[in-house]
Order: sequence, then C-alpha cells, then structure tokens
Amino acid sequence: MSSTVAASPPVNTASVEQLRQHQIARIPDEADHVVSMFSLRGFELAQRIARAMSTSNAVPAAFRQFNEKKDRDGNITYIENPSALGNCLVAIETAQAVGMSITAVMQNANVIEGRLTWSGQYKIAAINASRRFTPLRFQIINRGMIKATYREKQGWNKEKRGFDFIDRQVEIENLECIAWALPGNMVIPPTIRTLQQAREANLPLIESAPVSMKLAVEEGWYSKPGSKWQTEMKHLMLQYRAGSFFGNIHAPDVVMGMGRTSEEVQDAIVLDVDNDGRVTRVSVEDLNAAPVKAEVVQASQAPDPQTGEVAAPTAAAASAKPEPTEAAFDVEAFAEKLAACKTSDALEALFDTLRSTSANEDQRAVLTDVFNRRQEEIAAAATAASPAPASRRARASSPSME
Repeated sequence: MSSTVAASPPVNTASVEQLRQHQIARIPDEADHVVSMFSLRGFELAQRIARAMSTSNAVPAAFRQFNEKKDRDGNITYIENPSALGNCLVAIETAQAVGMSITAVMQNANVIEGRLTWSGQYKIAAINASRRFTPLRFQIINRGMIKATYREKQGWNKEKRGFDFIDRQVEIENLECIAWALPGNMVIPPTIRTLQQAREANLPLIESAPVSMKLAVEEGWYSKPGSKWQTEMKHLMLQYRAGSFFGNIHAPDVVMGMGRTSEEVQDAIVLDVDNDGRVTRVSVEDLNAAPVKAEVVQASQAPDPQTGEVAAPTAAAASAKPEPTEAAFDVEAFAEKLAACKTSDALEALFDTLRSTSANEDQRAVLTDVFNRRQEEIAAAATAASPAPASRRARASSPSME
C-alpha cells in the first residue's frame, strides 16, 4: 500500500523580504536621536527644544519669545523677541560644545554685542571644576585712599556735534584683588591662609594680574552710568574680574575661549541707562573726541611696607560719593511746548533741541507724533489764511538724533 505525503505550501519569500525591509525602514537612524546641527532630524529636534525653551519665563530675556514691559501705569504688554529662537539654538550648540546642560548655559551666559559671553561667576566655577588648580582664592588689599579725576559724559552739544564732558573728582579706597591657586595635584597646607604666606613658603603659585580700583577708574569702568564699581558691590566686582583674568591667562581652554565675561563687556562699552530701564549705546565716534579717562591725583595714605595694608579710612573719606547724575527728561512738558508753537520755524527750532536731551527712543517717537500733528495744524492754518499752499515738508516719522 502506497502512502502519499502532502507537500507543504511554498514560502512567499518576496513577501517576507518586503516585510523585513519595511520594518528596517521604520527604525530611525541613531544619529537622528540626538541634537545635531548637521542632520535633518537632529536639527529639527534642536528647533523643537529651542521653541520649548523660548516659551519659558525661567530663562533670561534674550532667550524668551515674548518679554514683559510695564508702562508708567503698571500695565503689562508683551514684546516679541525675533532673535529668541536663534539665541536658543546658539545656546544649545554651546551646551554641546562645553558639556553643560542647556539651562545652565542660558543661566550663565548673556548675549551682548552679538556675542554669547560667560558671566564671571561661571568662569570661576569652570576653573574650580576643572581640578587643574586648587580652588581659587582671592587676596584683597587696601592700598590706601586716592583722589581720582575722571570725565563724565553729559548731554549732546548741537554746536560741536558731540557730547559734553565734565571733570569729576572722587576719593576712593584703592582696593587691589589677586586671584591665586596652586597646581591641582597639590594641597594647600592648612597653615597657609594668605597669598603672602604662600609666597614666603616658596609654593608654586599661579596668580592672576592684579585688579584695583585705580585700574577701574583709569579704564572707565567706574565712571559708567549705573556702575557697580561705585557701590559696595565693588568687592564682588574685583573678585569676578580677577577670576576672569586668571582664566584668560592660565586656563583659556577651560573657559572655552568665550572671550571677555559679561561684566567685562558691559564695562568696555559705554551705555546710557534711561529711567524706564532701556539701554542705549553711545557711539564710539562721539567718545573719541573726549575719551573717558581717569587720572590719579594723589594718595592720602601709604600702605604698611610689610603687610601691604593701611589703616581704615576716615569717616569723611568713606562717605565721599560721586555727584548725582542729571535729572529725568520730562516728556509731557516738552510735548506741551511743541503744541504751543505758533509758527513752523519756532516748532522746528524747538524740536531740534530734543537732540541735547536725555529722551529715549520711545519718548522721541511720542514727541515726533506731536511734532507732525502740530506741523500739519500750522500748515492747514496757513493754507486757510492764504491761497498759497504750505511748502514745508513734513518731518519723517522717526527722525535721526545724530
């Protein structure tokens, strides 16, 4: 008796191969799982992260999509920041380069003059975290009272087409700060507490360049509007600057060559801080004619030759402070003067004096509208009184204040 065995159905190999290829195609490339500026999915991921970061109010204003602005009545309006997405992408790329979290980069970096700059606090933290040196220590010595003269910027002078400057004299403590450390493979002996003791012990010291109040006045940091060098914050500013000098010289790779710190950049450029908090920059051309420079006149006390310290300053010297700055600009009073002008010549002459005031951009825009309306009223009155059309051209809606 013969038996037959049923043949198994043929395997559809084409279908299996197609299924396998389909499954492989659905598996994303590993490179697209991470942020990358040079892959399609990686860059899309970076943009999604940047958009999410820009909607947070826990990041600095330079990275926010919308920033709050309060008027005099306390009403809040939201101003869109078109650079927020791009700034966030720069922060994301920087975070990858330095091995930090994106939030840490945003909190410790500032966008100043088109550059991402670290704060002095971050530079000190980066140096300490590198363990290339022992934790930074700071020596602050009082070199005595000095009288310093510097030039302070005033209002715009229309005749010479430049800013006026006046001489100011101030008596300050000439504090000097040096950041120092030892190589990271060493331990500072417990008996060593000061830089002088470390020098006497012949330890392999690594020091920053000295930073002093004399230097702050000579470089123009002290005389800038809103300068923290004029307050008790000067001790902290000295340490931040000394730590930054240390990193720039002895560990530029640790601070990733990010250039000057935020504090240095703010001190290196001249800004006008208006009453509403808006910051405008003074052009370099205006300052070249009368640069802000200080001259040390005399020292009233000499330091101890052994310790480098001097006695505490007198009450009169300690209470010496710079003179107050000019008064705030009264936009309402100026607008009333514009509205009271009877002729176009008087109106234009008064409007030209706006250049010599401390009015900010918003105030100038308001006054420009008042000027244009009054110019139209005067022209309409002249047309009604005479058949000859008014020939004066209207001032541009946003005149230059150069």
